[in-house]
Amino acid sequence: MTARAAALAALVATTVGGCTSTSSTSPGTGSPATASPATKAAAGAEADFTIPPTTPTTPTTADVQSAAPATRIDGAPDASTIAAELDTAVNTLLDPAATSSATDAAGQRMQLLLRHMSSRPELDADVLGLLGPASRPSIGRIVAARQFGQARAAADPTPSEPPTTLPAWRIVGPEPVSVLRGFYDEAEASTGVPWYWLAAINLQETRMGRIVGVSSAGATGPMQFLPSTWAECCTGDPTITRDAIIGAATYLVQSGAPADMAAAVHQYNPNDSYVATVTAYAESLRDQPQLYLGFHAWQVFTGTAAGTVRLPVGYAADEPVDAGAYLADHPDDAA
Repeated sequence: MTARAAALAALVATTVGGCTSTSSTSPGTGSPATASPATKAAAGAEADFTIPPTTPTTPTTADVQSAAPATRIDGAPDASTIAAELDTAVNTLLDPAATSSATDAAGQRMQLLLRHMSSRPELDADVLGLLGPASRPSIGRIVAARQFGQARAAADPTPSEPPTTLPAWRIVGPEPVSVLRGFYDEAEASTGVPWYWLAAINLQETRMGRIVGVSSAGATGPMQFLPSTWAECCTGDPTITRDAIIGAATYLVQSGAPADMAAAVHQYNPNDSYVATVTAYAESLRDQPQLYLGFHAWQVFTGTAAGTVRLPVGYAADEPVDAGAYLADHPDDAA
């Protein structure tokens, strides 16, 4: 994988869950991409693909689902309001009696609140100080990882311009919560890599499989493998979810896991912001496994020169799409 072109403003706008990465490579490439820190937005694989310079087209699927859920936080809520809503979202996820629709809504709200905070970093300290004890550790980790990425981006002397097009992806619904968790657990049983690290990588790379596309470097599948790396470390098909998750665990073991997860994750994608992001997610899932229900519901956002865009399930494009034209046709996807 290589980093997407995006200026600092686009990086902040596209932050999903408040974390950033500064460059990206597929597992086994051995060195980070040469793009500058500000070229990497914080939306996992929605920022891990480089769009080739081809003629923009419109999506090939007519049923792009632009209606729901929400794409933004309305107005300018103060720190106390944001903290209260984050507490409500986390407490819903921790409630064993919560329905799946309630946990989906809580996860999506948490994501939007964290994205909103990334555009208003002056609120970070106040929000974190007001959070309840159930929310503060995990939210604090995620915010700290985002701050780290934003600092890296701000220090970049040569930020790139954001892209004018949307990526040539398909956005699909993820495998069900229980199915994915079963794959993570199976991989942990066979390799010793804790399930929560695999879930965190899956979340960061492709929003748990929502993004279907090939990077400019040729990486593919829900865990983003180069074919050459896959051939050296893994068996099966990297585009099949179970195979990809077990393959990722296998590759991490070859890179030092589970004894040294930081080194293994750095080998998976050798840039410090990526490691910080994945670590924040993984440690949060380790301490509060129920947060997985919320992360599973996170949406796909991507930054462009025309603004941040939510790519809903049903979005499909064989070639890059003019972002301005898409937003004119799908105003509900403006984020």
